[in-house]
Amino acid sequence: MNAVSEIAPVGLTRDRVTWYAYLSLAYQTYLVTSQGNILPFLKTDLGLSYGEVSLHSSAIAVGAFVAGFGGERVVRRLGRTAVLSAAVLGAASGALLLCLASAAWQSIGACLVIGLFSAFIPAMVSAILFDLHGARRDIAYAESNALCYAFAIVGPLVVALATWLGWNWRTGMLLATLVGIAIVLAFINVRVPGGQRTVEASRAKLPPAYWAYFTMLAFAVALEFAGLLWAPSYLEKVVGLSPPAAAAGAGAFFAAMLIGRTAGVRLFRIYSTRTLYFGAMATVLLGFVAYWGGSGSAAVAIPGLFVIGLGIANLFALILGFAMNTAGAASDRASARAIVAPGLAILVSPPLLGTFADHAGLHAAQVMIPIYVVLATAAYFVAQALGRRDA
Repeated sequence: MNAVSEIAPVGLTRDRVTWYAYLSLAYQTYLVTSQGNILPFLKTDLGLSYGEVSLHSSAIAVGAFVAGFGGERVVRRLGRTAVLSAAVLGAASGALLLCLASAAWQSIGACLVIGLFSAFIPAMVSAILFDLHGARRDIAYAESNALCYAFAIVGPLVVALATWLGWNWRTGMLLATLVGIAIVLAFINVRVPGGQRTVEASRAKLPPAYWAYFTMLAFAVALEFAGLLWAPSYLEKVVGLSPPAAAAGAGAFFAAMLIGRTAGVRLFRIYSTRTLYFGAMATVLLGFVAYWGGSGSAAVAIPGLFVIGLGIANLFALILGFAMNTAGAASDRASARAIVAPGLAILVSPPLLGTFADHAGLHAAQVMIPIYVVLATAAYFVAQALGRRDA
């Protein structure tokens, strides 16, 4: 797969299976990204440290490991239709458990349930859209990504509206439960095609360059979560906004991701992936200067957060393209293992940043953003060198 792919002609048929895939993936995005908006409230309600708060994201990351290493066997045995419905309903049950949690072990356990079920959704949706739309899959991917970040924007707005109206933050999780059930009920009679499956996976090994890009992908996801997970707390504790205003201000990050991914469809056709990557990282660093340096002013910090989001928006697609280009005959294995990189990043990075924040303060901990930029770029040059060596 080439990250600089040609966009197929218009004429995408959005049947019920397509909409089921779109909405399921958008729902998974809502659940994962909504954490950043509820964690400040959860921290206050349960009296948690930053390190304890970060364990919630780490619990969700466990699901990526399950889907990356065992999900294919589950889907092969039960079929896509059953697994997709179970994934959405299971994630919805985790949202309900989080809504009802009154202790740290309960809320962390609820996030584990969310992670275990929801990770199967992105693991299947890309394959479903590929089977359905063939050459027009890029259009489907672009549309699904745009819808995902529309749902991501809804998360902070729901929390902000609920608290502004005097309701509890748990309203957002209760709504998430109801939405998940509604999605499954709306498509209960839809059969998701299974696609073609080989009897056994390719025995080809992934080259060293792939694993360098895998590492790069993990750093990029850690960079994204450093923004989306901690932005509400940062805007409240460091910038000085009220909790509802901080939750709403954090929506700037998701708005930027939506705009960036929508624009990325055209940018991929005009510029090389190398140019897009370095342009994205330069944008992140530019935004960080305003976000971190303007910590005393929301008028500076929030636009800085927006610029960071613009830079991060297309990193995952870019780096995944780099990695898949090295896979050769092992493309199926490369795709499955790529799911593990985000899980590894979410498992390790939030506790690291949370511990940093507990000891040095949340403002100082945000320097992990440029550090992740440097680490990802270093991994890129290592991968390029390994690729030239193996060519």
